[in-house]
Amino acid sequence: MNNKNIKAKLSAKELSMIAIFTAITAVFAQIAIPIPFTPVPISFGLVAVYMSAILLKPKHAVYSQICYLALGGLGVPVFGGFRGGLGALFGPTGGYLLVYPIMAWIVSMALNSSKSRQAEFSQSKTIVFIKSAIAICIAHIILYLGGTAWLSITTGNSFYASLTIAVFPFIPMDIIKILFCIFAIVPIRSRLIATNLLMLGNKQADFSK
Repeated sequence: MNNKNIKAKLSAKELSMIAIFTAITAVFAQIAIPIPFTPVPISFGLVAVYMSAILLKPKHAVYSQICYLALGGLGVPVFGGFRGGLGALFGPTGGYLLVYPIMAWIVSMALNSSKSRQAEFSQSKTIVFIKSAIAICIAHIILYLGGTAWLSITTGNSFYASLTIAVFPFIPMDIIKILFCIFAIVPIRSRLIATNLLMLGNKQADFSK
């Protein structure tokens, strides 16, 4: 088998993974709990964003979220509540969606930017947990800041007023989602790497030596 065929197969696999995580984000986004006093629902789409970031290379994680936003912007009902269209993407709560690619990039860069599988595999579990926790917290802060700034601009409310309706009520549930990603999805990543089912680096390591 020549190198061109190998590259073609890898590209097809990568495209498939991007499509899969785009679909996962769309499905998870429908698990949303509306809150009476705020236009922002409790959404489990964030879990899918972090899942793509934890299990994909940085650029693939970003692509999966860009595809998700593009589908929604084109009118496909992939956003929470089976919404779609530019009104949903650029409406008052759209800022919380638009930062998805940035969030995915931050977390994936922290975990999956090594050039070889051996480098990924050699990291201790403690280091991986610490890196994932810090990266996810940073990504979540960006979610809060970017989404709230957008909400404030589009509604005319002050930034603090927007925080009180779109951030503060969600912090307890967000902490639960973050802990789930760190203690459930990150260990899955480690097992997939160990069994060769997840190849994040450019080269496969030889552990027979």
